[in-house]
Amino acid sequence: MKKRRFLAIASALLVGLSVTGCSSAAGESAASVQSVAMLMGVDLTGTSQYSGIVEAKATVKVQKDSNKTVEKTYVQAGDTVQAGDLLFSYDTDALELSVEMAELEVEQLQNSITNYETQIASLEKEKKKASSSEQLSYTLQIQETELNKSEAEYNLKTKQAELERLKDSMDETEVYAEVSGLVQSVADDSSGEYAYSYYDSGSSDAYITIMETGTYRIKGTVSEEKIYSLYEGMEITAVSRTDDSQTWSGVIESIDTSTTADDSESDNYYDSSSSDSRSAKYTFYVTLDSSDGLLIGQHVYLKAGGDESGDEIVLPAGYLVLEGENASVWAADSNSQLELRSVTLGDYDAEADTYVIADGLTLEDYIAWPDSSLTVGMAVTEYDDGTFETVVSDDSANTEYEEGEYEEGEYDEDYAEYDENYGEDYDEDYDEDYTEEDVTVVVEEG
Repeated sequence: MKKRRFLAIASALLVGLSVTGCSSAAGESAASVQSVAMLMGVDLTGTSQYSGIVEAKATVKVQKDSNKTVEKTYVQAGDTVQAGDLLFSYDTDALELSVEMAELEVEQLQNSITNYETQIASLEKEKKKASSSEQLSYTLQIQETELNKSEAEYNLKTKQAELERLKDSMDETEVYAEVSGLVQSVADDSSGEYAYSYYDSGSSDAYITIMETGTYRIKGTVSEEKIYSLYEGMEITAVSRTDDSQTWSGVIESIDTSTTADDSESDNYYDSSSSDSRSAKYTFYVTLDSSDGLLIGQHVYLKAGGDESGDEIVLPAGYLVLEGENASVWAADSNSQLELRSVTLGDYDAEADTYVIADGLTLEDYIAWPDSSLTVGMAVTEYDDGTFETVVSDDSANTEYEEGEYEEGEYDEDYAEYDENYGEDYDEDYDEDYTEEDVTVVVEEG
């Protein structure tokens, strides 16, 4: 019961701290400010911030002509191919038979058109000799024959176009790889299903799927708390997990916020951008300047920029106080007091609703979210990634108290009323005998 009471008090203090700021010794409220580095997802100690895995930049899907029959396939899943390698060939005998059948149908249609023309000419001659009562009958026969001729002419054009395609396909009986890479999967031509897949590439209508090698990119994982600290075009450095002297530079090409990263992917990687494993994680993709030395499936660490001191500072627009063309932020000054500091804005990203801060802020500065309660000269409480420390405690509590200060029985007796009426009618002796100094609040991260 004792430790539970301490936890309740600590929770109440923490809630008040996060919503209204903390209290100074004089009872004045203090503004909560966060480090710009924390908001940017930059670790000033140099620790890698995000996890990443090397993957092929492109996957090429080779389709099969549904009008042709594959005669032989020269590759299988798991093979490495070079651009120009033969993948599969079509059955030329079947193609030749198709061409012959198409030529025969074209000839038949041409003969039908000739016959229709002969019939029309004959009917017109007979119509001239017929009586007036027979004129209508001949006119109807001529119109019907002309309609049949028009239909045959249309079918002839269609079949001639098909014949040309078949003849052209006779010159394309072999299919070659357009890129160098690893064959991910090969479909079973008889059933249309995959016989085997080297990687689980999911459902596809492609006959052969090739994962291009030589041009790699890195798929990174970021938590929901830090997703908005990233932006397209942002400079990224990839660091080898086994040798931190091996690095690769690149930029973020895209950020996917439409779906969350699979737990199977994100849970296996280190991600210092999130302290809560239950936090949603998203993926972003980094295009590399050079992929020399990287391997498909290799795990790397990712961090913003190459030299943190030169990184661009990008803030959500909500942190800015905008008045016409002027912009400012609520920032902590050198005396740990709040000031309204002017900043120079750079580019604006409408999609992410963020501004580049060209001048006026550094990664080491601390800023507050604009609030009507903020005033110039207000005391501040600073927060960054190192503020909260995860503490492993026993199952009964996450708090500590001054050892030997209170006996178990005495505590329970004095504060029984407080336990029943939490936050309302607690023993008045609490304020005198059990001050805030006697409580050490230990906050578990997350």
